[in-house]
Amino acid sequence: MQKLYIYIVEDNPLIAYALKSMILKMGHNICGSAECYDEAVKDLKGMHVDLVITDIMLKGRESGIDLAHYINRNLHIPFVFQSSVTSIEMIDLANQTHPNAFLPKPVSKTEMIKVLAEIAA
Repeated sequence: MQKLYIYIVEDNPLIAYALKSMILKMGHNICGSAECYDEAVKDLKGMHVDLVITDIMLKGRESGIDLAHYINRNLHIPFVFQSSVTSIEMIDLANQTHPNAFLPKPVSKTEMIKVLAEIAA
């Protein structure tokens, strides 16, 4: 399986750490991380990224859904939502961005392996 360069957008430091640790143990690379939309957009503009994993609810005004729209318009790279959001309306808005996957929190290792294998294939 190809090693992926993964960028994580998560405003909870403990969850971000757990995701990074899980991904590194699977043999992939973490090329960066952010807690908010603005920071992610700034980083992603000049970086080689194979996959963005983003929470829906982020610090600041913009959400992970806004980030997904930015990625679709400007970067054209795969992205995955990971979230504890259960609102049908919010999930519908997220799905309208056509994510590669939607992982419920807490993200299970089995689901992460499956998603990363599909992206790396």
